[in-house]
Amino acid sequence: AAPGKGGKLGFWAAYQLRERASDYLKAIRKQRVYNADLLPEAGLKEVLAYEEDLSTALKQRETALYAPLLERGDQLAEKFFPIRPNDWLRENVEVAFVAIAAALALRAFFLQPFKIPTDSMKPTLFGIQTERVEAAEGAPSFSIPRIGGRFATGEARGLLRLDHPVTVTAITGGSFTPWFEFTEIAFNTGETRRVWIGRDAVVSKLGLREGQSFAAGEPVLSYRSQAGDQVFVDKFSYNFRLPHRGDVFVFRTNGITGIEDDLVRRGVYTSEFYIKRCVGVPGDTLRVVPPFLEINGATEGAAIPFGIRRVDAAKDGYRGYGVLRGQSFLRDPSETYLVAPDTFWAMGDNSYNSLDSRFWGSVPRENVVGTGFFVYWPLGPRWGLIR
Repeated sequence: AAPGKGGKLGFWAAYQLRERASDYLKAIRKQRVYNADLLPEAGLKEVLAYEEDLSTALKQRETALYAPLLERGDQLAEKFFPIRPNDWLRENVEVAFVAIAAALALRAFFLQPFKIPTDSMKPTLFGIQTERVEAAEGAPSFSIPRIGGRFATGEARGLLRLDHPVTVTAITGGSFTPWFEFTEIAFNTGETRRVWIGRDAVVSKLGLREGQSFAAGEPVLSYRSQAGDQVFVDKFSYNFRLPHRGDVFVFRTNGITGIEDDLVRRGVYTSEFYIKRCVGVPGDTLRVVPPFLEINGATEGAAIPFGIRRVDAAKDGYRGYGVLRGQSFLRDPSETYLVAPDTFWAMGDNSYNSLDSRFWGSVPRENVVGTGFFVYWPLGPRWGLIR
């Protein structure tokens, strides 16, 4: 930096030199900490003495000492901390490990991503939407806008057909991550084809079955698929409070007999995570009087949260609360249920398409994971805070 009148540094030049000296002090300290176990005792003392001298100069704003101290620091760095060919790689690996550790800590204690599997909370939250379309409409496009739209909105179209007769011999599901499912379809010709939607959607929504035969050029599958909502679950808040009436919450299924028995019948031998709305807390008396859910004798008022009143209204895609065949609880308007201590009553906003507490009872407190907080993908009308 060029000196001003009288050989002294101008204000701006002095400020820049001071900032450089401050950054240098941080860099030397960082290298000393990283290499403390490699430095000889004499070298460690020399570095610590230098840090003390530079720190004192900065505190006392001894501008004239900055330049010689920086030169002395360069000599120390060359002597004790020479640049090695792979230093950049080591630092990047360290940064990656720190980032991974931070992400795991965030997931374990604060926010956990969760994929909405079904339509039991529709239209508050959507599961994967898959429907048949005409073959021309289902033809995939690999244009930049279509690919960008896929990542932004989660919408995809697919068309599978072969130019020779085939019979389906196997339909196998798989996934690369919890977010990207696929289905492998095998044919009697020995061929296999992959479609980027889950097996359940291929079988239950598109109706493909093993043993089905298709003529040459006939569409095996022609579909439009919309990804299910993916949400962040707030795991932190429930460390300080219990679920509130009206919360959208996530819970584990382990120990809930009615759910676990159903999973075993479907060949699933591990517990799962469910997401529903908490409509009853300990001490609440519940009754379903379609389309209303009556809580402690009331269907309106301040005690009925917004999310429940919205379902009760049976508007804007909501159908109200109903009674389904096979329920174990609240089977008709004359029946009531008292929510026991340390348990919570869970129901889907899509009451007519939800297996919930009406079938298997209340959720134990120890099963509760967190509250649904934010829809982070896809970028659509439901993106944002969950209500």
